[in-house]
Amino acid sequence: MHATSLPDLLERLGRRYLSQARRRGVQLALDIDPALATDLVGPFRALAELLQQLIALAIENPHGHRVTLFVDVVHDEPGRQTAHFSVDLAAPPAAATDAFGISDLRRKAQAVGGTLHEELGDACHLSLELGFIVPPAPPHVDVVALRATLGSDEALHEVIDALGNALAADVGHLERALAQADAAAVRQWLHRVSGALGMAEATGLAAMGLRLEQDMVIRSVDDMALAVRRFAVDATRALAWLREGRLHDPLI
Repeated sequence: MHATSLPDLLERLGRRYLSQARRRGVQLALDIDPALATDLVGPFRALAELLQQLIALAIENPHGHRVTLFVDVVHDEPGRQTAHFSVDLAAPPAAATDAFGISDLRRKAQAVGGTLHEELGDACHLSLELGFIVPPAPPHVDVVALRATLGSDEALHEVIDALGNALAADVGHLERALAQADAAAVRQWLHRVSGALGMAEATGLAAMGLRLEQDMVIRSVDDMALAVRRFAVDATRALAWLREGRLHDPLI
């Protein structure tokens, strides 16, 4: 399932499993925490596979006549949110060992940096915990302050031109690294571009690039490709605005 955002993913899941739930005589519902950001960056392809397994399990083993996928924010900090995706299933027989394939789900969750929680009682409560990047607000670069730091208009022009040209060249190589699933090359690209953005004082984007670089350690290139391409677009726009803006105004 190819999704471009978390809202898109949840909508696609609802459409896919609504008829299946009806055939089983249960209602399918979605309960989303209003604190959940709508513009999160994360491994949506891997998340889709995990949520499909959770929903299918809940429909096949319902606890009552209603299956609800709960999406709750459990940790919120600047630049990052952690969410729980949870369902309730009919409790398995006491003698059942791994009745719902929990071990497989747990391995898949760990592969993308997540954690699967299981609580047994009247129902079997399964909850997937996963962290997401919250994109920064459009970066604001105060050119006056940057010029003061560099010492002259000439130095400012040189930095802006050098960063803009370097980023343009790097973006040209990014697609090849993504197509070849070259994680090391993508991480190196993220590190270089984040450093360039930091020099231009686009600190929000620079921090996001470093977060993506860290996530590449535990997530596949396939899972991260959409987020990396999106970062590339934002970074290119930021440096383009730096080059094209007027010196007496903040450019971004």
